[in-house]
Amino acid sequence: MIRPGAVSRTLQCIAMTLAMLLPVAVPAAPKGAKPATDAPTAFTFTVIGNVPERAEDVAPARALLDAIDAEHPAFVVHLGNLKGRDESCSDTLLEARHDLLDSLIAPVVYIPGDHDWSDCQRPAAGSFDPVERLLRLRELFYPDDNTLGQRTMTVMRQSDQAKFRSYRENTRWTMNDVLFVTLNVPGDNNNYKIAGGRNGEYEDRLEANRQWLARAFAVARQRKMAGVVIMMQADPLFEDGWERRRAPNLFDGLLRRRSHDGYLALKRQLRTLTREYDGAVLLIHGASQTFMLDRPLRDEDGRPDSHVMRARTYGSPVLDRWLEVSVTPGRTPLFHIRSRRLDNTPAPAPEITPAPVQ
Repeated sequence: MIRPGAVSRTLQCIAMTLAMLLPVAVPAAPKGAKPATDAPTAFTFTVIGNVPERAEDVAPARALLDAIDAEHPAFVVHLGNLKGRDESCSDTLLEARHDLLDSLIAPVVYIPGDHDWSDCQRPAAGSFDPVERLLRLRELFYPDDNTLGQRTMTVMRQSDQAKFRSYRENTRWTMNDVLFVTLNVPGDNNNYKIAGGRNGEYEDRLEANRQWLARAFAVARQRKMAGVVIMMQADPLFEDGWERRRAPNLFDGLLRRRSHDGYLALKRQLRTLTREYDGAVLLIHGASQTFMLDRPLRDEDGRPDSHVMRARTYGSPVLDRWLEVSVTPGRTPLFHIRSRRLDNTPAPAPEITPAPVQ
């Protein structure tokens, strides 16, 4: 005799067994898709330069740095010229300006500018040997692979390569699918000297920069990174008609038929490397007091290259503004650039058409 409820329990067991054997339907995912937790997240970084350039700039510069720290950027980049052209290049002043940048909480990447070393031979700056001052900057600002700032960030330095052991200022790092690279490219024609003989410092640094930039783009291509950001101090003068200029030769120098463009090789390399790279490219430089945003590279027909953008940041005597770059991986445009002010009032900024989806 079957006890009451036995049939019911038996049917329940059968149903549970069948449910365990049946496949479970789950939402489909794209082939090769990464988990949502692996998707690069958005972040912002800050760019300043040409500040402070005189003793009276130090207090406003301190207020500027405090305001930047309050925004909690991922990192801050100083594009060089942390002293004025006629300020002393003495250790005392360089150490004081080092301590000013190092007081930021955020990681700080510093790129040397012409006022910081290549102009140091000027009597007003102390009649120093520029190369010796550059060596001192390297000792002071780049003692290891960490940035300045109370919250440091580890970067790769070109000095890790035996051939370029002294070029500690050229750095590279990645953040959320974007590669950042810095180059020592100072103002005043890239420190090209018109005196006769070999331009040793210029030529050696030119080759170091060429290889460092080429390697950065090779890494970005291999890893299929979303973007590359290149930062340096000097304005390479994209508006000077360099696209139509042939390469200089020996006779040009001997006969002084034309001036030498110390940035020509860099501009040509940038044009070649960016054409071979599918991601977004952002070049940021200083050497000015005004904010500018444009597309500096053009094709053979004179049309702007839509995936290469150039930004120029503020500098002294403009001490209440900085450049803020927001990076949004997975979205177009990748880079959003805007001017910020101490009082948070809107700052006029040039408009530029976003690059089309690649």
